[in-house]
Amino acid sequence: MSEREWAERRVGWARLWARAKQVLTTDPTHSDEDDQVVDEEAARALAAAAGRLKGGLAKVAQLAAYTRASSGARAVLGGLWDRAPAVSGGAIAEVVAQDLGRAPQALFAEWDATPIAAASLGQVHAARLADGAEVVVKVQYPGVAEALRADLDDPGFLRRLAGSEIGRSLDDATLTALADAVRRELDYRLEADAQRRFGEAWQGDAVVRVPRVIGELSSARVLTMERARGKTIVEVAAHGTPELRRDAAAAIYRFAWGSPLARGLVNADPNPGNFLIDQDAASRRDAARPGDGHVMVWCLDFGCALEVPADVRDADLALWRALLDADGERAAERFRTALHAAGLLRRPDSLATHAHRDWERALAAPLATHGDFHWDTAYAAELAASTGRALAAGGLVLPARVLLLWRQRLGAAAVLGLLDASAPFRRLLADLLQPPPYV
Repeated sequence: MSEREWAERRVGWARLWARAKQVLTTDPTHSDEDDQVVDEEAARALAAAAGRLKGGLAKVAQLAAYTRASSGARAVLGGLWDRAPAVSGGAIAEVVAQDLGRAPQALFAEWDATPIAAASLGQVHAARLADGAEVVVKVQYPGVAEALRADLDDPGFLRRLAGSEIGRSLDDATLTALADAVRRELDYRLEADAQRRFGEAWQGDAVVRVPRVIGELSSARVLTMERARGKTIVEVAAHGTPELRRDAAAAIYRFAWGSPLARGLVNADPNPGNFLIDQDAASRRDAARPGDGHVMVWCLDFGCALEVPADVRDADLALWRALLDADGERAAERFRTALHAAGLLRRPDSLATHAHRDWERALAAPLATHGDFHWDTAYAAELAASTGRALAAGGLVLPARVLLLWRQRLGAAAVLGLLDASAPFRRLLADLLQPPPYV
């Protein structure tokens, strides 16, 4: 049994032990608060193991923190998004020297040996180039590649990595596609290429920003890019004004939905740690309406990114256009046709099930009003849960070609839920699917 499997077993023991203590010390008809205690107990065990082992277990912990954890458990696990326990400066410097030929102190005019962020596969250090430009350098943890590759050979682990709502319903081919995509994250050269493509796709946008890659100081395990500054999702969710949360949510929605629909790209591993909100942009811009420039949102981490095949994109566009259609009967027919074209239907009669209807209503909810929709954690949880129920019922299916697209969508929905914001999502989507007439 691997270290990761032992760690997962210990997390299970922590949950069982916490539940046993509840049975002994509280009324067996326990409350929701009791369940949160169980979550927090397991979260502490999971965070400790993930921080030590990193790699695959850290990825599962990151996913749990923003998709299905209680608020208390989220506080315990949330640090794994960008504040995981760091590797020593000496070990990181050795990786840089092996890949780039010289120690970081010789490559950069300034190098901060204390990381400013640390996550599942690597940590980030601040540095400065000879011309004075501020950069950050992401360096892969030594040995993490071998550990993650071993994890990806375990189908059970892959189902957890897909997310509890959809993982149980995936077939072997789809699990293989997920493993291949995550395995690509170990090569920072592929990430650099993807980051450049996203940067080009969003170039000139008033709100969305992608850091520029410094190619000559990057390699398979080292990625150097311009430094982005701003507040994290957690900080904005906790202390941001309703206007700031609204603008941040609008920008993230445009990026998450607009990248695949309008630009043919998908970043399949959304994570609250992958966005920085620059609210000072408000003083540098005169914005005409929410989502058009009150903030700048830096989008980070393109390790699990890919291009959307043309036929998948066409079917996906048809699906969302149908959801914007105001003609109920025509829209329903267009939606069913798009689902079939996208390969999301296992059986035609599944459209009549309660599970499918619940999923369709949840998917369409932010688009059902011409005004603002309140996107909170309750809505994000219902979207994930209804997707899981529709998959479990056997009618809805996520084949390999669309798995990462929908994994990205559910993850982005959870990130938006953390912001607890109201925004005109219907109008934002309609603008992405130009030309109108969907508003």
